[in-house]
Amino acid sequence: MQIYMIEPDMTMECTTQAEPFAHTVKAKLESYVSVNCVNSFNINMYEGEINENSFIILFNDKSDRKMSENIQNFLNTAKKKKTSIFPIALQKETRMPAEKIAEYQSYDVYEQLRCRNLEDTYLSSIAEDCVRKIISRTMPMLYSNSGLIFVSHRRLDGEEITANLCDRIKQQSKQSNVFRDIINVQVGEAAQNVIDKAMENSDAFLFIHTEKSAESVWIQKELKYALLKSIPVVWIRIENADISKLRIKPAENPNLEYHFSDFESEERLVKITDEILQTVFEAIMRRNREVFVYLNSIKSLFGDRIKEIQKTNLIYEVTVPRRNYQYPQRDIVQYFQLYGRTPLQTDIDNYKEIIRKKGVAYDSALILNNSYVERKNYDPIIGESWARFYDNWSRYLKGQGKEENMEIIISGAFPDGDEICKQSLTDALIIFASAVIRDGYCLTFGSHPTFQEIFFEVAKEAETNDSKQKLKMYISKWFEDQYTDQKEHFKMHANLIETQKKGSVEKSLSAMRKKMIQRRKEVAALICLGGKIKEDKSQEGIREEIRLAQEAKIPVFVAGTVGGCSSVVAAENKASGWKELNEAPWELNRMFMEDLDYFCIVRQLLDYLDR
Repeated sequence: MQIYMIEPDMTMECTTQAEPFAHTVKAKLESYVSVNCVNSFNINMYEGEINENSFIILFNDKSDRKMSENIQNFLNTAKKKKTSIFPIALQKETRMPAEKIAEYQSYDVYEQLRCRNLEDTYLSSIAEDCVRKIISRTMPMLYSNSGLIFVSHRRLDGEEITANLCDRIKQQSKQSNVFRDIINVQVGEAAQNVIDKAMENSDAFLFIHTEKSAESVWIQKELKYALLKSIPVVWIRIENADISKLRIKPAENPNLEYHFSDFESEERLVKITDEILQTVFEAIMRRNREVFVYLNSIKSLFGDRIKEIQKTNLIYEVTVPRRNYQYPQRDIVQYFQLYGRTPLQTDIDNYKEIIRKKGVAYDSALILNNSYVERKNYDPIIGESWARFYDNWSRYLKGQGKEENMEIIISGAFPDGDEICKQSLTDALIIFASAVIRDGYCLTFGSHPTFQEIFFEVAKEAETNDSKQKLKMYISKWFEDQYTDQKEHFKMHANLIETQKKGSVEKSLSAMRKKMIQRRKEVAALICLGGKIKEDKSQEGIREEIRLAQEAKIPVFVAGTVGGCSSVVAAENKASGWKELNEAPWELNRMFMEDLDYFCIVRQLLDYLDR
């Protein structure tokens, strides 16, 4: 969708407030979509471009006298072409848009300030809220301003601050839909069923990390689910709660940190709420690039057999010849629609109507996103995960995946950097691990407290028959005192290989890495992601693992876009075409270094290894 912002001086006499507000809105929007600024020099050109897929932003004034003939013609054309129009009212007196567009509801900046009890000095915060509204309108398959936010908290020490926060969210963002178990589970209902349903329908998770959170198995379950389903988690630590006690961590460190007293001050709580809502939005939009990543992969899979039906609603048609039948048959015709958020019943009804109007015989219609635990039946629409949809078609078009019992080692550790960006590493690890197991390989990894539980769950979902046989977990006995109580748990979920401790933690880790990696007949590849960058390169674990793989002539693939040591190593090897790491095609190594399309990257890698 094309966005056009009419510059404030085109519709207003005084632009003192409007200019910085418009600048902030434009800058924030351009993180996700391009914005065309309409002025007196280009208005006639843009008038010829706008259509029903365009979106126009303009500022109201107290009267229409500033409206030039060009602006009036522009708005007339927009109405005729059924273009979306988004008027912004900065003052109470300008809530009514210009006469030409009087039927449109304005975005009310005055009301947004009033409900927060803020002065005009906080206009930049309101501009961020305005951007969220615009994105909800222009990218409806990716973000909804009313999407469900699941709040994960421990009642014992987090109930009061969570209640204050949720109440404040409803005041400052009236469309927001927040799930908190004590409020949303009704008397007499099966509480866990309601909570599970809410998790499945969530667009984001708020993890309120208080000191007693680590003791809750339910919070562990909720975090595990969110990470596996790529549901953005905003981690909020309260009063320096002990991170080391958490078995499941959304990232290396929290996104935001506060004190209990912050939630008692109304003025402070207003600012906290805006900070949290903006962080949730940014996390959702960062995650939603996966939609286009996946779309590119599926377009590559189907080639010219895929056709775009509705660009804005991300609806496509696939036509594929039927196989393995001796008499002539019509082609398989299938529709699918992509979502980055949870689809609502109205979405499903609209989808059905679009397909009905096509008037074409088809075999099935699917809604695809990444949060479906199992296949959904919306009669006649089917809800399916992206990965299962891709795998099913890949097997149909290309044949089955690998059946030999070979291993792929995945080495991952958080790099330094922004916490929201660090979640890219978790996303990549989950995508890589799931694809490796589904393709028939055994996933091998060195124990990492943050990732081991995630790998256990990935294996259970990808391989339902005997998930334990699809995981090998190496751990050094140097850490035996720390994992003794968990040893049986580890053995239930993976083939556990313990290695002997040596004279120091560094020597013990080196011994573990050597035993894990240097098995040429069993290991097909080593994949490295992230890792800390250290002044002494010899202390970087990823470099040691790469050296061990090179000695054993095991191909190494190094991800660049997750940051950390792996990004440095990938760049260092670019000049030589990564020949010292592997013998794979240059393009595959370039993808590993430069692309964010983890789904496509791992599919290309597996195709290469399976040759």
